[in-house]
Amino acid sequence: MNSRERFRAAIDHREPDRVPIDLGGDMHNGLAEVLYKNLLKYLGEDDEVRIYDHMQHLAIIKESVLERLHVDTRYIAANAGAGFERIVASDGSWADEWGIKRINVGLYDETIGNPLADITFEKLKNYKLPDPSDQARYAGLKEKAKSLYESTEYAILGSSAASFFYLTSELVGYQEYMEKLLLDTELIEALVDRMLEWQLEFFDHYLDEIGEYIDMVWIGDDWGTQIAPLMSPQLFRDIFMKRYKVFTKFIKSKADVKIALHSCGSIIWALDDLADAGIDVIHPMQGDAKGMDDPAALSEKYGNQFVVYSNLRNQTLLPRGTVDEVRKDVREKIQAWAPGGGYIMSCGHNIQADVPPENLLAVIDETLESGIYPIRK
Repeated sequence: MNSRERFRAAIDHREPDRVPIDLGGDMHNGLAEVLYKNLLKYLGEDDEVRIYDHMQHLAIIKESVLERLHVDTRYIAANAGAGFERIVASDGSWADEWGIKRINVGLYDETIGNPLADITFEKLKNYKLPDPSDQARYAGLKEKAKSLYESTEYAILGSSAASFFYLTSELVGYQEYMEKLLLDTELIEALVDRMLEWQLEFFDHYLDEIGEYIDMVWIGDDWGTQIAPLMSPQLFRDIFMKRYKVFTKFIKSKADVKIALHSCGSIIWALDDLADAGIDVIHPMQGDAKGMDDPAALSEKYGNQFVVYSNLRNQTLLPRGTVDEVRKDVREKIQAWAPGGGYIMSCGHNIQADVPPENLLAVIDETLESGIYPIRK
C-alpha cells in the first residue's frame, strides 16, 4: 500500500499493511522548534528553521526528515487574510487576525490581551471578526492540493482547524469566559453562535477549494483537565455539542472527509457525546490522563466508534522514559488499538522541546516493526 491507501484504510476501520503515521504537519501533531533543532543535529541534517505556529513554536519540517519519520500525511493550510501581517512590537508582543495579543514566555507565546474582555452583548455585536470570505485565504490552495494529490502518494489532510470553545475563550479571556459560562450563559451562547457562523462560512470556501483531494479535517478544542471534565457535562452538551452537530453535518454535506477532534485531557466522560455529535477521529486519547490509561478496555468499548490517534504517554514516558520504555508503550498501544484498523500513530499532541530525539525515533521505529499487519500480540 502507498501512504494514501494506508491512511484511508485505517480511517475506514480496515486493516492496512501497517499502522499509518501522522506527524509534523499541523497544529496538533507538530514538532517544537527546540526539538526539531535537536533532531536535525541528531540526524546530521541541516535546515533553516522556520516557524508556522508562532504560539506553540512549531517548526516546518523538511521533506527528508518527514521521510525519515515515515510520515504518511501532508497538510494544506489556508492563508492569512489579505493585508494581515504579524507585526512584533518593541516589547515582543504581537496580535493575530482575531486581535488576540500574545508575547513570548520561554518556549511558548502566551495570551496577554483579549479583544472581548469585559464582554457584553453590545461589545459582541460591534466586534468585527476576520472576513471568512476573503479570497486571499484560499488563493492557490486548489492548485497545491491537486499537485500533491497527483504527484505524490501521501494522504492529504486539511490543516486549518475549527474551534468553538478554545478560540471563543481566547477572545474573552479564560477566567472571565468560564465565569460567564455559568453566570451569563446566553452571552456565551451568542458568542459561540457567531463562531459557528464564521466556521461554516470559512469551511464552505475551504472545502470548495480542497475538499475533493483531502481525507480529513480537524476541530481543536480541549475538553478535559488531567483528571476531570473542564466544565459541567450538561453545559458541554447544551452549548457545544449542539453546535458540533451543525458543523459536522455541514462538513459531511460538502466533502467525503472524516472529522477529527483534538482534545487534551481526560475526556472519557465525553466520548459518547462526541460520537453522537458526528466526530469520527479522537486525538490524542491522552494516555496519562485519568481514565485513559487502559488501552485494552478503551479499545473494547470505543474501538469501533472512533479512529484513535496515539494514546501514548506523552507527558511522562515520551520526554523522560528510556528508549525501551517508549518502545514498550508503542507496542502496547498498537496491540490494543490497531487490530481491525482504526489506529494512527502520532506522539500524543505536539512533540515538546524536552523530548529526546532518540525517543521520537523510538516511536517511529517501533511502529515500523510492531505495526505490520496482522498485528502480533
